[in-house]
Amino acid sequence: MVTAKKTKSVFALSKSFLTTEKLPIVYGPEHDSSKEGLIEWFLENQKEWTRDLSLYGAILIRGFDIKTPKDFEEVALATKDKLGQFYLGTSPRDQLTDYVFTASELPPHYPIMQHAEMSFLDNPPKKLFFFAEIASEFGGETPLTDLRKIYKVIDPSIKEKITKKGIRYRRRYDGPSSQSRFSLWKTKRWDEMFNTSDIKQVEAIAKENRFQLEWYGKDSLAITNTQSGFRNHPKLASTAWHNHTQTFHIDSAVIEVWKIFKRQKTLRSLGVALLLSAITWIKKLGNPKEFDVHVTYGDGEEFSKKEIESICNAFWDNLSAFRWQNGDVLIIDNFSVSHGRLPFTGNRRILVSWTA
Repeated sequence: MVTAKKTKSVFALSKSFLTTEKLPIVYGPEHDSSKEGLIEWFLENQKEWTRDLSLYGAILIRGFDIKTPKDFEEVALATKDKLGQFYLGTSPRDQLTDYVFTASELPPHYPIMQHAEMSFLDNPPKKLFFFAEIASEFGGETPLTDLRKIYKVIDPSIKEKITKKGIRYRRRYDGPSSQSRFSLWKTKRWDEMFNTSDIKQVEAIAKENRFQLEWYGKDSLAITNTQSGFRNHPKLASTAWHNHTQTFHIDSAVIEVWKIFKRQKTLRSLGVALLLSAITWIKKLGNPKEFDVHVTYGDGEEFSKKEIESICNAFWDNLSAFRWQNGDVLIIDNFSVSHGRLPFTGNRRILVSWTA
């Protein structure tokens, strides 16, 4: 354990690790567990914590007096990063303060595959901040994986094709006329994602992000865009696997739920795995262009099931999962580390902020 002391006060925090993977590094209080002391330390020791974040990819802040969304927002603002408010991701979220949102309103049995936040955008967030307002009774871990390591271990033939062709995403969204906030794959309506039902505003945002729009039905929308599958870190000499292939491919959810069943060994996880396997088998009888979310190589070539299995296995072979405790704050370098969510039971509320 290493103790990091401040230069201007008696406040000190300890550093440790939960796993042999050293992901995340854990900051805990030595004596003073106050929010104010923690905020002051972050303000005065920016070089130290940014160095740790660059090296390990994620910092877990545990044991401090952080209880409310506003407390969490104050800690995130203490990093001096410009926080964002506009979210072009797929999960339904509720805004709680100026810069704090619920991480996801998806039901507890729904697994969220590991991903780099908004990797399908030209300018995804560089940092993510999560806060455990209420930790779940069972499950609900946030698995983390070093995307720099994934880039190194992925099948070279897959990397070669992605390097040459990039990644193409296609997402389909219901419109304001739909009464449902999310479906099994669509997750939320386009008016929620764009934060407007004005089609001209939607088209302007789409143009800015290089989205191709296709309107169909009453007010439904398909979005297509092509993106690189890897990213160079803006400050470090590192390259990371940075795409939503294993999140958006139709086979990945089935692979994920069976791995979750092996981990959790519950009747619910078995039921979800069986049901999702049946639904996916039926959906695959149709046209891939009609899938609610879909991902291919940039030229339209389909990923094979074997390739998707290889990608998913790389993540599961290298993941680090920890149990949340109330008051935990997690800072993630979004260009270096992925995150997700395992299914859970009981109350759970994880909040999120991100850099603009």
